[in-house]
Amino acid sequence: MYSARRFGHSDDPWFRIGGFAVSTTVFVVGLGVISMIIWAVEGRFGPIFSGLVLFSEGYSYGSVLEGDVWRLVTWPIPNEPDFWTIILFAIFYMLGSQIESLLGRWRFAFFLIALTLVPAVIVTAVEAGTGITGYVAGLRMVEVGVLVAFAAQYAQARFWPGIPGWVIAVVIVALDAIQALGNRNWFALIVLACTVAVALFGIRAFGYATNLTWIPKLSPASGSSQSSGRSRHPRSRRRERGRNHLQAVTSAGESVSPEIDALLDQVASQGLDSLSRKQRKQLEAHARRLRRRR
Repeated sequence: MYSARRFGHSDDPWFRIGGFAVSTTVFVVGLGVISMIIWAVEGRFGPIFSGLVLFSEGYSYGSVLEGDVWRLVTWPIPNEPDFWTIILFAIFYMLGSQIESLLGRWRFAFFLIALTLVPAVIVTAVEAGTGITGYVAGLRMVEVGVLVAFAAQYAQARFWPGIPGWVIAVVIVALDAIQALGNRNWFALIVLACTVAVALFGIRAFGYATNLTWIPKLSPASGSSQSSGRSRHPRSRRRERGRNHLQAVTSAGESVSPEIDALLDQVASQGLDSLSRKQRKQLEAHARRLRRRR
């Protein structure tokens, strides 16, 4: 499996339990582990477990069309305990940690919410219009979205035994699509297609996966950059000053590594305050190298 240390981890968790840092990735995996314990206690589709799954109308457990709106965002939480679920959690943790380190905790959390909410809303709308039936539960689809985003950003990253990440992503998505087609499970196929689309457009919207030129880059902060200096929030002005300073440091034709370039993008979109101590030291070391060369 691809090494989770290559691109580094975020040093900014949401909170700590003792000395243990709880990031978005860790929190999501933790919810999955708790759900497996609940499954063991109450059995398959017990009252808590079945209350979170995204069912289509007609199941006896309830559905969004019957008023259970919370199911649009809770369906990735319930996970059945088995060996493959543990493997799924491990893969999600390794890849999710990399994407969270790249995007930052806030944007990664928003990315996961989009991977959860958008496919659920679309499949529910299709269900209302066509009457398709099915259900989706567990972290599997969200993991596919994270894998697609990772492969889009790090297309040449190697998984064991040396297979490029984009090949792994294509094979997994293709297998899921073939299985859904063979079972005539249109519910799952729609969720899969929406998940892949959200992952690709999402990672591009944050300014990454620049090799995917056929997907438009939709920057969430593009509108705010056009406002006048007087109307900007003080934090926005600090971000702008930080970005201008860093651009001045690297504007003398010096080559910038992909890692430094990603940090500059993070400062431009989130400000200097979003950097961890480790990331600040990397930028400071880069600035010192440029000063010595000049």
